[in-house]
This record gives sequence, C-alpha cells and structure tokens, in this order.
Amino acid sequence: MRHKLALWFVLLIAGFLTGLILQYAKLQRVQQELSASTKQLGSCQSSQQFSQLRDTATMMYLEVVQKNYGKAGEYPREVFDQAQQIASSTEDAAVRNLLRDVLATRDQVTADLAKGDAAALSEIQALLSKLEQTAKH
Repeated sequence: MRHKLALWFVLLIAGFLTGLILQYAKLQRVQQELSASTKQLGSCQSSQQFSQLRDTATMMYLEVVQKNYGKAGEYPREVFDQAQQIASSTEDAAVRNLLRDVLATRDQVTADLAKGDAAALSEIQALLSKLEQTAKH
C-alpha cells in the first residue's frame, strides 16, 4: 500500500513537472512571437509616419507649383514638426541625419513661402528628394 502511494505521488509530481515544462516552452515561443510582432508594428508605424510626412511635403510642393504661396505657407510647420518627431524617435542614425538636413532648411523654406518667393520651389524639391532618400533607406 505504501509503495502504491509513493508511486502515485511520484507520477503526480512527474505529471506536474511535465506540464510545467510544456507550458514554459509554450510561453517562451509566444513571447518570441510577441516580440517579433511588436518590432513589425514599430516598423509599420515608422513607415506610416514617413508616408504622412512625404504626403504633407508633397502637398506643400503642389501648392508652390500652382503659385498658391498662401496655402503652401500652411504646410511648413506641420512638415518640420513631423520631421522633428520622426528624427527624435528613430534609432537609425542615417535616417536621423537625413532628417536633420531636412530640418536645416526650415527657416529658409518658411521665409520664402511667407514672401511668396519662387525660390521656395527648388528648396522644396530638394526637401522632397531628401525625404525620398530617407524612404528608400
């Protein structure tokens, strides 16, 4: 009777440990999947932010091409604020440097648009070119 009780106790402990080990392995796999999904989500959010930045800069460019400087003058603050936000949140040094180059044109673009200067077109073209480089990076 004592041997049966000991055998049942050992089997119970073995079953518990087996279940514990299987659950631990499953937990590790799920944590890895969650980590991969979190990285992918971060990447998608960065891409979305970049797309939004390019869209806003493109709208500014289109308004300048149409010589609608008043309407185009509404976009620089949004464009440069978005660029600043992305530059401060990215871990990629190359992207950060390209965005800092874009941010360096803030005052000139804003001033040219405020004056209605046609030189803003070439500056915005260069800005869009840098944003395209960043997007391809």
